[in-house]
Amino acid sequence: MDYAKKNRRAISATACEDQYRLELARGASHIASTLSAESRVHAIAEVVDGFVLQYGENDLAVFLEVLANRLTLRGANEAAAAVAAAAQRTLKRRPAASRT
Repeated sequence: MDYAKKNRRAISATACEDQYRLELARGASHIASTLSAESRVHAIAEVVDGFVLQYGENDLAVFLEVLANRLTLRGANEAAAAVAAAAQRTLKRRPAASRT
């Protein structure tokens, strides 16, 4: 899906739910199943790397925010906090012009 890697505005959370449904389900399951903080860090990195490889970085921050919400709904609060922190780091890395 090369069109997702083009320079465009990031999608909304609702559109993210629709467009990346499978990746969100897979990522939430993978991250929630970790047994230690160290394995959780590795699982988050795997999910992020897989998403970026397939879709690029443009929608990454919103994807991570939605993923964090899904983890909260599963009761995986520590995992949700770690993913939310990753989303914030992603937003800080992006230039202000691309966050509009």
